[in-house]
Amino acid sequence: MLGFNINPKRKWALKFATLVFVMGMAIFSNQCKQPEKDVSDPVFDSLVSKVKADLKSDADSALKSSKSLNGFALSKNNSAQQIEAAFLRGKAFELSGNNDSALGYYFSMKGYAQRTQDTAQLLSAYNAIGNLYLEMGSNDTVAYWLNIGLRLAELAGDSVKQACFSSNIGLYQMKNNQLDSAMHAFTRAALFFEKLHDSANIALVYRNIGTTLNSQKLARKAIPFFKQAVQINKKRGNNIEVAAEYSNMAIAYKLIDEDSVKFFYQQAMKLLDESGSISNLMMIKFNYANYLKRQGKIAEAEKLYKEVLRISTDNHILMGQLYGLNLLAKTAVIRNDAATANEYFDRALALAQNNKLTGEILRLYLDIFEGSLSLRNVEKATTYFNLWNNLNDSLQTTAQQDAVVKYQTLYETEKKNLEIRYLETEREKRRIRTNYLYSIFLVSLLAAIASMYALWLKGKNTGQKLFIAGQTHKTLQLEIANKELLLVSKEQEQAIAKKEAEANQKLVVSKMLIISHNSEFLSAILTELQALNFKLDTEVQQESMKKILSSIKCQVHTKRWDDFQQQYLEAHKDFFAKLNETHPGLTSGEHRLCAMLRMNLSIKEISELTMQNHRAVEMARHRLRNKFNLEREENLVAYLSQF
Repeated sequence: MLGFNINPKRKWALKFATLVFVMGMAIFSNQCKQPEKDVSDPVFDSLVSKVKADLKSDADSALKSSKSLNGFALSKNNSAQQIEAAFLRGKAFELSGNNDSALGYYFSMKGYAQRTQDTAQLLSAYNAIGNLYLEMGSNDTVAYWLNIGLRLAELAGDSVKQACFSSNIGLYQMKNNQLDSAMHAFTRAALFFEKLHDSANIALVYRNIGTTLNSQKLARKAIPFFKQAVQINKKRGNNIEVAAEYSNMAIAYKLIDEDSVKFFYQQAMKLLDESGSISNLMMIKFNYANYLKRQGKIAEAEKLYKEVLRISTDNHILMGQLYGLNLLAKTAVIRNDAATANEYFDRALALAQNNKLTGEILRLYLDIFEGSLSLRNVEKATTYFNLWNNLNDSLQTTAQQDAVVKYQTLYETEKKNLEIRYLETEREKRRIRTNYLYSIFLVSLLAAIASMYALWLKGKNTGQKLFIAGQTHKTLQLEIANKELLLVSKEQEQAIAKKEAEANQKLVVSKMLIISHNSEFLSAILTELQALNFKLDTEVQQESMKKILSSIKCQVHTKRWDDFQQQYLEAHKDFFAKLNETHPGLTSGEHRLCAMLRMNLSIKEISELTMQNHRAVEMARHRLRNKFNLEREENLVAYLSQF
């Protein structure tokens, strides 16, 4: 063999080593083989079809079927299937109103797409994340994700995605009153859609441009865009969209030509009546009736409200019946017809109570209270104000409890998602580690064979040294792998702590919004009642009114900002102590502003919570920068985040 004489006593050792080598190569090739992509997996395809069908009908069913789909995709270890499963799972959570969980799955989709370098799916992930943040009203986050998606679409040369991202950026900017930027984005989107010959989206962009111009009170410039949208939708044969554009044109003509307003509303109602779109027809009739009422044409408005009530009753549309009865009652109040107003209010209240619509009952209590005041029925106004006040307090307590449960559920859900991702990472690491160990095994095996050959030539000592070196190398690699596992565990703990802080922060904002809006509303009611008190005739009525005023004043003078500081301290225990240590002498208002900026609230959100205008908040923010001696390029929010 090989020109050498082999010692017969060692032939068995060489044969055994050769056999082990062949077996090791077979095992290694099996472990290193990448999982094949099941492009046409019948089971996966049927699960996808089931989820898509459930998304069109029922959120609960979609959550169940998407959970099965996601579990199947994870078990197959197929990146393409995992991306689609994560996207559909996110859509199911978004449909059910659980936006935080939906974001988690969209981010998982982004991670899968990045690992596989799938640009098309990565763009879809960015679009889904940006759209969901837009719906949630997270302004800074929306801008980041939509703009990064647009840049990526430009680099990829994907015209469809560029058009979609441009349109969504325009909607975001229009929502935030950045009208010039919105016009630029919509115009860019229209150019892309025109190149793609996508008439439906072209009409939609024209509508958005018209709406943007109309919001700037540039109705004459907005109308041509609405007309272009009408022409496109007429060619497409979509009468419902044509009716929607007619309604937009009627709104634009309100400041120009009253006859045109009536014409376009009537054309819209005619088209919707012919197409059988009852819900859209009711909405147009409501809008037209409200316009007529503002113009002082009470009789015509009342006639339309009665038509809507009749349509709603015939088609068993509950909310249409409630709105119709309520608006007819308010119209009767304007005509000073107490009997008719009370009849419609009673019917609406009975309908809401029979269907257990707590929110509508609360709104009706307030409407009856205001209507009774206008009709000078102080006793009835007092009764319904007390009913409204008691129910409102009960709902606020329930809302706070629900918020706690919601964020606890979100925390548990996110915790489970993190565990799933951790297990996926661990499984991938185990696969890589197994392959690596098999590689070490093969290297060691080759070293053993080499040592046996050397032993045949030179003796046993050289082979033993090589074997010891291989074992030492294997031990070092295992120690490195254990250190990496400890590092991943620490990162997971930090992520969970961050989620807890964000949940506490959202709860603080939620509670303070409830307090702020309640106080603002009660202040407005107090002003109206104080004006009405001087017009009352009898001492009994004046005494009843004093009780109402006393009750409201008690609500108005609640120490809501002390509650804010207490809630904020629960979320950020050492913030105020560290801030006072570095910057003594800050006022309570400056403390409050620092806390809100530390939570990364926008100027608009701070303005709503403090009931100040945007200019006042901006000036207070500028004074803080001066007190902190910050340079122009330094970020105030980043500076406060250090405490």
